[in-house]
Amino acid sequence: MNVKIVEAQRYDREFILFANREIDDASFIKSSKLKDNIDKDIFENHNAICLIAKDGDKPVGMVLFSKVYWADRGEGVYLSQAYVEPAYRHNGVFKLLIEAVMNYYQNTQFLTCLVAKKNLDMVSCMKKLKFEDEDMISYAKNKSDFHDLA
Repeated sequence: MNVKIVEAQRYDREFILFANREIDDASFIKSSKLKDNIDKDIFENHNAICLIAKDGDKPVGMVLFSKVYWADRGEGVYLSQAYVEPAYRHNGVFKLLIEAVMNYYQNTQFLTCLVAKKNLDMVSCMKKLKFEDEDMISYAKNKSDFHDLA
């Protein structure tokens, strides 16, 4: 196995969307807007960065991430998506991807992510790599729904 980490190109689009569907299934997420936004957000405006793990020319893993700032920790990275093909799991591919994410930006102090409690594979990965469980509640609201604020 000779895995290298590269920045995603448009020809990686289908693999990224496949990985996103697998992640959504594992997390019991019913729908994702990545298919609608991937070209604009990743390949044009670079709102998020996607790195691909490749064994030769074959994509075998991916991570999707962006910068974040926390007042108590400084500049960090928000890991939005992470996926490794089942045949490549338990071989250090995820660790290579995480290391590449942390090295992508010069001043990053930490990495954070949200993991669905039901996504047992990802929960296991995070524990194995000794990530801290912040024990926080996640809230989200779509901008289009802000009209109903009292």
